[in-house]
Amino acid sequence: MSYVIPGRWAALARSTDALDPRVLLQAVGGELGFLSADGAALVAAGFRPKLVERLLSAPDEPSPDPFYTIGSPGYPEALLSLAQPPALVCVRGAPIGDRPGLAVVGARACTPYGRVVARRLGAQVANLGGALVSGAARGVDESAHRGALEEGGVTVAVLGQGLCSRASGPEARRLHEDILRGGGSLVSELPPRDPPSKITFPRRNRLIAALARATVVVEASLLSGAIHTAKAARDLSREVWAVPGRIDAPASAGCLLLIAEGCLCVRELPEVTAGWRRVGQDPAARLLGALDAPRGLTEIAARLDAPLREVLGLLTKLELTGAVVRLPDQRYALS
Repeated sequence: MSYVIPGRWAALARSTDALDPRVLLQAVGGELGFLSADGAALVAAGFRPKLVERLLSAPDEPSPDPFYTIGSPGYPEALLSLAQPPALVCVRGAPIGDRPGLAVVGARACTPYGRVVARRLGAQVANLGGALVSGAARGVDESAHRGALEEGGVTVAVLGQGLCSRASGPEARRLHEDILRGGGSLVSELPPRDPPSKITFPRRNRLIAALARATVVVEASLLSGAIHTAKAARDLSREVWAVPGRIDAPASAGCLLLIAEGCLCVRELPEVTAGWRRVGQDPAARLLGALDAPRGLTEIAARLDAPLREVLGLLTKLELTGAVVRLPDQRYALS
């Protein structure tokens, strides 16, 4: 089966403007308005003139893989938590569901120690029933994917290029094939044939963070893309764990900085198991379990060991569904 990506969606997906597509699409009248609006209407809705030029001239692009535009059925809900979610998501393999994921990321030029730890972590995620999320790059990413696959686990690889780009070497393509054979997914926010660049890899890191409930950084220099992934995870109020290394090793400098900033220091693999059991469970189920009696917001957050903002957002959703009620004294209780 083949698909056709409208040229405007392809051009919007390539935009590096700091924008939230949801705001612009709402201003122009949604998806139908976006596809039919003329240049003046697009500019009036907030699209920059240079971007409008690209939108109006972009040709439609064929795709062998299904794609999802923001707000359409099948669009990965986890990505909507981003301040700038991707306008377009292409997926090859299994659909991206709500299976809890753990990201394992790190340096391409990792040490043998980093490879071993990443492989063990990938296997552990598989044995815990979670989805391993990473970037399929050589080094730590590849080792984590391989570890999960060896245990029969599902892995999600977020690429910094289009799914049909031939920029990857033979080893990377073999990994992609193995991920698909194992029931996993390849994901990209770029049109199918777009090559990777210095811009696309940092941008894809935020998708890795959003698709996982926690992120483990195995080895990373201070300028590593894994540090960008960790920052994106922290911006989303997700947990970040770091594997320590030698204080004089450049490959460990980023991990040591994360630990100094308060991220969990992974001293042994059982700590990851305990952490995963804490964050891997459905957040709504955990919150409802904490309401064995009426409790205030601060008390609930303390019991869940979660940020106040995150707990308040979840309570609001549960109020709207009728599962939780807010009492006159501002405590919350099961309805």
